[in-house]
Amino acid sequence: MADVVVVIEDLIFSTKIQGTARALGLDAQVVRTGEALQEALDQGEVRLVVVDMGLGNDTATTALRGAASHELKPTTLAFYSHVQQEFRRAAEEAGAHVVMVRSQFSEELPQLLKQYCSSDG
Repeated sequence: MADVVVVIEDLIFSTKIQGTARALGLDAQVVRTGEALQEALDQGEVRLVVVDMGLGNDTATTALRGAASHELKPTTLAFYSHVQQEFRRAAEEAGAHVVMVRSQFSEELPQLLKQYCSSDG
């Protein structure tokens, strides 16, 4: 059971997210497909789903829509590269609760994890 599930292919960035989560006492699971995300959601109380829009519109939006339709209804956060502005709109249209550029996500990562994964948040 994970507190946060991250849909991403970037190994270095996924390691940063997992390390930050671990430092906060949270469990972060990394998956690469919408199917793997659904399996993770089916395993327990996932509070946050983070999606890298850099996966491409189809993979990323499928993951966001899958999280939105899951019975857990976790908060969804999508991030994108500042040079890929079209991904912002795609994330919003797919139902992401929070959408931000990758640099902002990286900078605010500890606060975001605390905000969306804390038991009282």
